[in-house]
Amino acid sequence: MKRLLWILAWSAVAVWSLFAWGTYGLLDFFGGFAARNADIVTGHPETVEWLSWALMTLRSLGLGAIVVVWGLVSLVILAVPALLGLFLSGSSRDQRVEDWRGSRIDPRAPGPFPPSSGQHPIRRIERR
Repeated sequence: MKRLLWILAWSAVAVWSLFAWGTYGLLDFFGGFAARNADIVTGHPETVEWLSWALMTLRSLGLGAIVVVWGLVSLVILAVPALLGLFLSGSSRDQRVEDWRGSRIDPRAPGPFPPSSGQHPIRRIERR
């Protein structure tokens, strides 16, 4: 189930990225086109220069906003399966850990280990 959620989330991020990339390209193209052709609006040189600067500034702010919104929405999309995975199946991780490590043994609990017949054998570590 978790794997399916992650596959769907990454697919949604891919579709969202294509949409954001297309929007970025369109804004870049039309913003640049408008800034280069600011002289069509008026013939006054100072007004043309100011209008071109304003359009380039708006284009740059728009491109930056698209990147920021893309990143935030991508994080939200990827947060959904992460949070659902935490809330839906919290015990599956414990089961996998126990399967990998083996059963957990409390060393203070009485049991078959260590053997109750006498003292523990002394183990000597020698250098080789």
